[in-house]
Amino acid sequence: MSPAAQAQALQDEFGPAVRLARASRRAGDYASAVNLYRSAVSAGTPDPSLLVELGDTLVEAGSPDDGIDVYWKVLGLPKVDPKSGARLGAIRGLGHAYLALGQADRALEHWDEALQLSPEDAGVLVGRGVTLDMLGRHEEAESSYRAVLSESPRDIPARNNLALSLAMTGHFDEALDIMTPMARSATATPRIRQNLALIYGLKGDKERASTASRLDLDQRTTEANLRFFDFVRAGRPN
Repeated sequence: MSPAAQAQALQDEFGPAVRLARASRRAGDYASAVNLYRSAVSAGTPDPSLLVELGDTLVEAGSPDDGIDVYWKVLGLPKVDPKSGARLGAIRGLGHAYLALGQADRALEHWDEALQLSPEDAGVLVGRGVTLDMLGRHEEAESSYRAVLSESPRDIPARNNLALSLAMTGHFDEALDIMTPMARSATATPRIRQNLALIYGLKGDKERASTASRLDLDQRTTEANLRFFDFVRAGRPN
């Protein structure tokens, strides 16, 4: 059987499994998705892009160490072109995985490498910005988010993280100008609304922080959050 015929046979055999894996992943059933991806990549030489999807799913499932193993496997495959999408995906994945492990310095190395491959990639720029924020390099982080917004002014991850970065450096009014319209949108997620509560809390506006928090949380959780906001504010430099 020719290589092309073998590839087609594998696609015919595992196509449904991969489609089901992707559907499970979208539904948040990561355990099923991981098992289905593993079944798909265990037959013959795995497709690099499929391995990247497996790595991404492992990170989303809370297993970044396992995801890292998969990404390095992708980068070690001899047939992966240095400029291929799979290589970029694996490097991006390493950035996410090391960030999830709290290893921001290592994560930044991979974001910088990914940025060299794809300088205008919004996901890379936002991931790099989040990492820079974790390292306390907020001005650099904000530049990274603004680079995305200069091309895509409505990009939600860039706007969300820019607002949080600004709040961390005490620029509350600018942060609220960005976050408030997002939180009031019909498509706003609970995370966006709770980020708005966080910004109000860091600013010291307990009433608005409580109002925003109660949109998704009960009173007990809201009160716990308000105490946390006070704790963070007390630890911030003036």
